[in-house]
Amino acid sequence: MTLIPRCYHCCNRSSRFIIILAFVFASKGGGLGGVLGRYVTGGSRSAFVSAVNPSSSSTSAMSSSSENTADECSTLLPSKVTHQQDPKNLWLYHVETTTSTMDEARKIVESITTDDTDANPKSFLISAASQSQGRGTTQRNWKSSQRGNALFTIGIPQSAWMVDLKKKNHGSMVPLTLLPLKVGSLVAQQIQRSLEDCVQDDKHQGMSNAAPKVTVKWPNDVLLKQSSSTQSSYEKVAGILIESAKDWFIIGIGINVGYAPDIPKEGSDYGRQATCFSQYCNATASADANDDDDDNEEYWVGVSKKLAVDIAYDLHSWLHSTPDEHLSSIDEHSGGAILDKWKSFLDWDMELVLRDTPKRERVRLTGVMADGRVIVKEVETGTTRTLVADYFL
Repeated sequence: MTLIPRCYHCCNRSSRFIIILAFVFASKGGGLGGVLGRYVTGGSRSAFVSAVNPSSSSTSAMSSSSENTADECSTLLPSKVTHQQDPKNLWLYHVETTTSTMDEARKIVESITTDDTDANPKSFLISAASQSQGRGTTQRNWKSSQRGNALFTIGIPQSAWMVDLKKKNHGSMVPLTLLPLKVGSLVAQQIQRSLEDCVQDDKHQGMSNAAPKVTVKWPNDVLLKQSSSTQSSYEKVAGILIESAKDWFIIGIGINVGYAPDIPKEGSDYGRQATCFSQYCNATASADANDDDDDNEEYWVGVSKKLAVDIAYDLHSWLHSTPDEHLSSIDEHSGGAILDKWKSFLDWDMELVLRDTPKRERVRLTGVMADGRVIVKEVETGTTRTLVADYFL
């Protein structure tokens, strides 16, 4: 594959970024939390060497670089960016540091034209090694300047959900309010796979750690459950924030891989305590890194970037699959299938606290409606209520 350096403003629409002969793809950051809108709310250039299948093992071999291009031309997009095109038209971007991958996603959306759809991505992924202004629901701060966590945003056209998905679902509209649950299921599934893999590797080194149970918290978080003889604890490992940008949905996802950020117990940024992969399978990282802190960090960066690409590819493949590719699961695009998958990660016994009410009532889920709303029962009074856009601790 021949790579030709060029500036954004002088390139054709199929080549939107500076392309040089070095590939950079490293991912890190913190977690983002969010819900669809209360459902919908309105550095140096680098390049790619070749297109790959993001789910393949070659993803984990991608290395980081700080190489700059000689020319300095302004663009609408990050000044330090990696661009890679997947054969199935999932575009992959990486920026070493940024305010937020959601900000970068908006820039990408602004750069996409509507008059030449064949040259545009069907989906895109933008990841970052660090961010200075990570945010969660209701603009809560999320600490994400330290390297070692997965921080990324996936962009999907609104038409992919509103039009294309309807066609796949025998002409029936899939409620937009199920989008956070679909994404949550994909994130939970990949977290479970990654944790099982690294715990299994630890066992090969004589460790006896057990993988924690991966659970979901309505509507936008993924938790890890640890049980003892007396109680169970649920700590946050990932969060999702979905917003709209022009005719795209941008889906911010943060996964705590190498470290768990400190979460305030009071104040505007208070929330559920965090956990991370390394608390359950650090032996593998330490062995690979030979006890070097920098190498240990890079190990988790590698795990993070593979998670980002695999999750983006899962969502992209699910949205843009053809009927022939899913003969064994024809109804997987239905609202019922989305709910069933999400509920398979749900712990019905988990006690939740309403985050933004004066009394912070304790509740338990008793049902999930077809459009994604949930029915809860208050622990103290037994009163039931239906929630549409509330948040839990």
